[in-house]
Formats: sequence, C-alpha cells, structure tokens
Amino acid sequence: MRAEYLIGEAAANLRRNLLLAIGAVLAVFISLLMTYAALIVGEITRTTTLQWQEGVTIIGYLHEADLADHTAVIEKAESWPEVETATYFSKAQAYEEFKELFANRDRWIELVEPAKIPASVRIVLADTEAHRAVVDQLAKEPTVRKVVSPEDNLNDVLTVSKFLNFGAILLGATLGVSALVLIANTVRMAIYARREEIGIMKLVGASNWFVRTPFLLEGLIEGLLGAGLAVAVGWVGYQWLLGSFDIGVIETDLPTSFLLSRGMLVLLFGGVVGVLGSAVGLRRWLKES
Repeated sequence: MRAEYLIGEAAANLRRNLLLAIGAVLAVFISLLMTYAALIVGEITRTTTLQWQEGVTIIGYLHEADLADHTAVIEKAESWPEVETATYFSKAQAYEEFKELFANRDRWIELVEPAKIPASVRIVLADTEAHRAVVDQLAKEPTVRKVVSPEDNLNDVLTVSKFLNFGAILLGATLGVSALVLIANTVRMAIYARREEIGIMKLVGASNWFVRTPFLLEGLIEGLLGAGLAVAVGWVGYQWLLGSFDIGVIETDLPTSFLLSRGMLVLLFGGVVGVLGSAVGLRRWLKES
C-alpha cells in the first residue's frame, strides 16, 4: 500500500504541474539528445580513422617514366629504415582500385580514362612517428610528382571532431544543469502548493523520507522520460541517416552493443539529474527532524 501511495503521489504531482513537468522533460531531452549524438559522432570518427589508418600510409604519385625508373624509386624507398613496405601500383592496378572504391558511381567511372590515372608507390611505415621525414624524402625524388599523406587529413579530421564533440557535450552539460534547475523549481512549486498537507503529515509523525520520496520519484520520472526520448530519437535518427546516405569513405555502421551501452549511460544520467533536481528543490522546504 505504501508503494502505491508514493507512486500515486508522484503521478499526482506531475498532473498538478503538467506544464512545468513537460518543460523539465524537454530540457532533459534536448541536453541528452545532444550528448547522445556527440557520442555517436565521436565513435563514427574513431572507427573511420582507424579504418583509414590501416594499410597505406603514404602515396607517391609518379611521373610518366620507364618501368626501370619507377622500380628504382621503389627499391630506394624500401631501403629507408622508417619504411616497412613499398609497393608499386601500375596504372591498370590504380584504375581497378578506383572502380572498386566508386563501384556505386557509374558516371564517375565512365568519365575517368585509365591512362590518366598515374602509377604510384604505396608506403607503409615501420615507424609512424617518422611520417614527416619519409614524406620529405619521397618528395625529393625526381620521378615522384606528388606525395599524398592521409595522416595530415586525419589529424585535421580528428581535431575538428574533438572540437565539435567537446562543444556538443559542453552545451549538453549546460542544458543538463538547466534541466536540473527546472526540475528543482517544479518540485518547489509542488511542495509550496501542498505545504499545509505536508505540515499536517509531519505533525502526525510522517518522516522526512516519507514526504520526500514522492517528489524524488517525480524528478526520477521526469529525468528518465527526457533521457528515454533522447535515446529513442537519437537511435531512430542514426538509423535514418544510415539508411538514407551511402558515404563509402566513412564507417557509419556502429555495433548495436555500442548504441545500447551509451543509451544506458544516457538513461542513467537522466535519472540522476532528475533525482538531484528534486533533492535540490526539497532542500529549502524540508529540514531533518
């Protein structure tokens, strides 16, 4: 009976302050949706970066020359202590690779002439910290017309991603504090509206925890509702984007275990915010007996 009473009182408080409760739920929803989205974007960036870093580290595009000249560049690159492997890619091999990479872009394949794709040397480093030295050495070779190092682009992507994730999480945390304050105000108004009833309950021997519990449950419900909506919308939004856009160079397919684990963390955080908001709201009105 006591549990039914406490839950009933929490539900009654929500009905009495419906607009404020909706505002609190929306504040939690917006803040945690941004946080959940930031976690998803961060994981997509991390897995894509790892995928890109596998295999070729440096590509040196070669001028038109005899095979002997190209072979000389390969042998020289292989002699460098920083290089693990140096592989020659002919025009034909490069064109086949191009067709595989853009298999869903038939128009692009039609427009590109195989003869215009240059041969190249693909270098995998034995020591990734020596990346810049290898790039500089390769660029000095007369047979090499251009050196491309994905590492530079990856560093830029990581920097931008970290900045965006930090900004989204910071904004989410700020909105989370706003949600906590809004929940606290909702509870305060509920207590003020029932101050006489609460006073009578305390006079007849009701403990502070018996009075507190319905309001803590109210905050918990608001926090969990907002967090649940954030996880649901974030998950559906991610699945929609995954099904609507085919970005071959970005690894967007995240494991369900990741989405579930981060969703559980968001739910936990929402519940904590709700309870803390209620506790803050109660502190000014109730004193330990």
